[in-house]
Amino acid sequence: MNGKEIEELKVELNRVKEQNQELFQTIVEPGLHSKVQEFLDSFEDYFRERGFVIRKKNDKVRVSFDDLHLKAFSDGGRDIFIMRGKEQIASVTVKFIGEGKKGIQSQMDDSLDQLEKEMEKEKSFTDNLKNPVFYYTGRDFGYKYETPLSVLDSIFGI
Repeated sequence: MNGKEIEELKVELNRVKEQNQELFQTIVEPGLHSKVQEFLDSFEDYFRERGFVIRKKNDKVRVSFDDLHLKAFSDGGRDIFIMRGKEQIASVTVKFIGEGKKGIQSQMDDSLDQLEKEMEKEKSFTDNLKNPVFYYTGRDFGYKYETPLSVLDSIFGI
C-alpha cells in the first residue's frame, strides 16, 4: 500500500460524500417533506371519515368532535406531533431505510483497509439515497410503518 493509492482513495471518497450530500438534498429531502404532507392529509381524512370537524391551516390540522380536540402539525422538518389540548400524545418521524448505515465518523487512521471500508459504506448509502424507501416511526411506538393509516390505527385504534 503506497501513499499515492491512499491519497487517490481519499479524493474518491470525498467525491462520493459530496455526491451523497447532493442526492440527499435533491431526492431525499423533498421525499421527506412529501411523506410529512401525506401524513397530515391522512390525519385529516381519518378523522373526517369519523365525523370530526376539520380545520386546516398551513402545516396544522385540527380535528374536533364534541369536547375532543386533536391537532397534528409538522415542525417544518420530518417530525409530526399529535396533540390533545396542550398534551402531546404522539410524535411521528419520517425516516428512510439506510439512513442509519453511515453512522458517526470516528477518528480513523488513514489505512487503505479503513478507507476502503468507508468507501463501501458510502457507496451503499448512495444506493439508499437514489431510491429512498420511506417509513414512519416514533419514540412512542418504535415500529416501522409504511402508511400513515397504519400509524393512526396504532395510535387511535378507533
